[in-house]
Amino acid sequence: MRRPRNLASILTTTLFLVATYPAPADDGRQVPHGQDRPPNAPRAPLDAARAMTVPPGFAVEVVACEPELVNPTAMTFDEQGRIWITESVEYPRREKGKGRDRVKVFRDDDGDGRAEHVSVFAQGLNIPSGIAVGHGGVWVANAPDILFLRDDDGDSVADHREVVATGFGRDDVHELPNSLTWGPDGWLYGWNGVFNSSQVKSRNGKTYKFTCAIFRIHPRTRVFEVWCEGTSNPWGIAIDPEGSFFSSACVIDHLWHLVETGYYIRQGGPYPPFTWPIGSIAEHTHQKAAYCGVHYFDSPAYPPEYRGRLYMGNIHAGAINVDRVVKSGASYRSTPENDFLNANDAWFMPVSQKTGPDGSLYILDWYDRYHCYQDANRDPKGIDRAKGRLYRVRYGKTPRRAPFNLAQSSDDELIALLGDANVYNRDTAQRLLAERASPAIRSKLESLVLDVSGQRIQRSHALWALLSSGPLREEFHLELLERLNPNFQAWAVRAAGDLHNPSPRIREQVARLARDRFPEVRLQVAVAARKLEGVDPVPLLVNALATGNQDLLTAHIVWRNLEPYIPTRQREIALWLEESPRGPDGASAVAPRAIERALATGAVDSRMLNAWLRAAVHTDDALQSLGLIIDHLLASEPSSRLTADIRSELARYSVRMNIQDVPDHPLNSLSMVALALCGDHAALKPVLQLLVSPSPRDEANDKSRETARRKALEALLKLRVKGLVKVIVPRLLRETDLQSSPEFRRDVLAIAGRIDDPALGSVVLDVYPDLADSLKPSAIDLLCQRPAWGKALLGAVERKTIPASALGINQLRRLKRINDPAIDASIARHFGALREERRPDREQVVNRMRTLVTEHAGDAARGRAVFAKLCGQCHKLHGQGQEVGPDLTGSGRSNLEQLLSNVFDPNLVIGPGYQATTLALKDGRVLSGLLVEDGKDRVILKLEGGRVENIPRDQVDELKTGRVSLMPEGVENQLSPSEIADLFAYLRAPDPAENAKPAPP
Repeated sequence: MRRPRNLASILTTTLFLVATYPAPADDGRQVPHGQDRPPNAPRAPLDAARAMTVPPGFAVEVVACEPELVNPTAMTFDEQGRIWITESVEYPRREKGKGRDRVKVFRDDDGDGRAEHVSVFAQGLNIPSGIAVGHGGVWVANAPDILFLRDDDGDSVADHREVVATGFGRDDVHELPNSLTWGPDGWLYGWNGVFNSSQVKSRNGKTYKFTCAIFRIHPRTRVFEVWCEGTSNPWGIAIDPEGSFFSSACVIDHLWHLVETGYYIRQGGPYPPFTWPIGSIAEHTHQKAAYCGVHYFDSPAYPPEYRGRLYMGNIHAGAINVDRVVKSGASYRSTPENDFLNANDAWFMPVSQKTGPDGSLYILDWYDRYHCYQDANRDPKGIDRAKGRLYRVRYGKTPRRAPFNLAQSSDDELIALLGDANVYNRDTAQRLLAERASPAIRSKLESLVLDVSGQRIQRSHALWALLSSGPLREEFHLELLERLNPNFQAWAVRAAGDLHNPSPRIREQVARLARDRFPEVRLQVAVAARKLEGVDPVPLLVNALATGNQDLLTAHIVWRNLEPYIPTRQREIALWLEESPRGPDGASAVAPRAIERALATGAVDSRMLNAWLRAAVHTDDALQSLGLIIDHLLASEPSSRLTADIRSELARYSVRMNIQDVPDHPLNSLSMVALALCGDHAALKPVLQLLVSPSPRDEANDKSRETARRKALEALLKLRVKGLVKVIVPRLLRETDLQSSPEFRRDVLAIAGRIDDPALGSVVLDVYPDLADSLKPSAIDLLCQRPAWGKALLGAVERKTIPASALGINQLRRLKRINDPAIDASIARHFGALREERRPDREQVVNRMRTLVTEHAGDAARGRAVFAKLCGQCHKLHGQGQEVGPDLTGSGRSNLEQLLSNVFDPNLVIGPGYQATTLALKDGRVLSGLLVEDGKDRVILKLEGGRVENIPRDQVDELKTGRVSLMPEGVENQLSPSEIADLFAYLRAPDPAENAKPAPP
């Protein structure tokens, strides 16, 4: 065991190390990923603490630092106030197996706030990324394993090592399993990242395959479960006084309320079939979209305005951001507050935040100039492996805590601590009581929970201690379910679901609560419905939607759990929906999903279709529902019975929606399109009129009107109306059609591509010179989809009426996959041989482009137009562009090296979710894009320009995911030098182009 050292000597040694630490090997101009400028020189721990900006009355103190603390990745406090920290010098090693990493224990013996006693508990680890203490040992995430370590002989060194779960991937080592956190129910929860594929076999007999997901492990049975899925590469789980889960995330929105069985928006990669992903609870952003750690802070050590808040580490911003959350139905909404801390130091890397025993916020800092895998992959030797800090942010003269050991407290003392103002005391007492789990303790906890005169927070923790220690006693469980305390009822429902087979009385009471007036109760019924044995989940799920307002989170969770029953129980679902005792307003948002799923079965029950169509009472939901019916009519030849049912329903539709006096209402327009596809010839005229002579523009309804026009075009193509390709399509594409937005014209190109008409190639080439620059890439993309059009395009290149630079490498690759000798020969003549992997000369291109953009100051305003033409087909910036790849607004764009690599060498580092997928279809088309869904019934592809293709699986001839990014190489061949300079000026500008000045080189 390593000899403990005094912190004063540690700090002295550190000051010497920093003073003599050699400067980075580069020329000082290297800007790490996500940063705006080259980093400052590293600071000594005390100097770094003094440089931080915190609110008045607060001060930052150093608790531990190098050389005793290096590369810290996770921390937790135990019942003695000791700090357990994982260290990694192996990062970014992908290979599994024994390493040099450790678990250390830091202890403050004299209460002066400094951890002068340091010992090594475990070593031989390989990037340990999460830690929790409890149930007789220490739990460590050490991919591919979750380990349980125990000291059997009392020497403070782990003697026993158990692999509790295994199968976590190491594809992306900054997305490893992390954030091990005890939940209110006593399970151990953790995160896994979006580009880290994992497969874990559980003791419950199931095998779980997942990427971004919260998992949980029962500390007694060792059962492993996936709890919810989605987001990106989150690092941190926060739990509020209601027991709700929150997490921060990177790249996409930053704050999420998480619920069991939920599936949330992913950063990348395909969704399971028919997923309706849940969004974040934030409508705001902070400085940079790179978060690590999130913590719900509640302690009397700080003034009230700093309590009851979520504190999040923002590593690219060098800050601790703060959000306040308030209930909104069954979920929450967040609002921003002032930053709690700004490090003013590019090396600051806050990886974890916790409330300590003294009530102060502790911040673990992996102090390094490199924050992201891009830098780790580019320069692994440049990673600093000799620094790390643990800070305490102290308010005023908040007293430090003398040595203590809560494990030596009596049962009654621990029960009293369940109501303590310091969340550390509450959580620790709850865990210790759950571990003791004696009948006497459980009896006292039951009485406390049922005492309505007691303190709410104490009663909540008492309930959680009960849940954590074993199944609830039946009579007590029933009393919780019957009491009018929505949070306790919700937890009682959740407990019933975790039992799987509770008593009949409990099952009956849970079923009754499906119609409860409190949204948090209905939400948990929706979660538990499929978990309860001996209960039909369908009526519970439908009843959970029967609410007086539209609670979107409950609707999402209902859909997630109802969807598997749609194919086989359509008529029953319709009956339950019709017989729901309240108006099915909550079902409105679910209706389009249910209709889509039913139509995908190929055998639609007309009663179910009508029931869901009637449930879609909100205009947006109704528009989407009608659009999906139209899509089905377009893609197939439905039965005459279904066609008759649709015609019958739509005949009364305008009256039921109260729009009979508004003939140009988008719902009426879509009804006409559907009727035309059902064989109603009288509907053809208004559909054609809608397309060629739409109503005057109305900003409030433009989006829905254009939706109706898109469907009208698709219907007329399906019905093979004469003159459509040669007359109407060019008219819609030309700028002279003032009714059409650029987005609509882009969709015209996409829709027209579905018709196998050789004349379309000539039509598009004829209008090409008249198209806006932002539409020309979409036109080229269309022409690459079919052999005849591809030959026409390459003929135009040969005649020089279309510049060769208009074709990107990905479009040329798609033309090659048509496998036509004439096309291959033309490509060889004009473009040479094509590679299917990264070109090794891209580094030279990056160097040339660096010289260009540093020597020529571009114009950001002009660069905006270049962005729209090129990058805006797949990326958003300042709200403009398409969402195919990541939103660039908050991604550290002033980092020149990062931009140069991303633009000119996009295949250097590719996340699995951004690899290009190519589909060869049986109708002759070849499409390329990002795979959104890959199911047995359909494939969904998001193409350049943001459009989405939903393709029945039986129409796919070949699916291939390549080794290259959807973002093409060779951008420098498509732009002039001045355009490149202008583009980079716009990309690096901190504000929209009209307000921005070019960034300095």
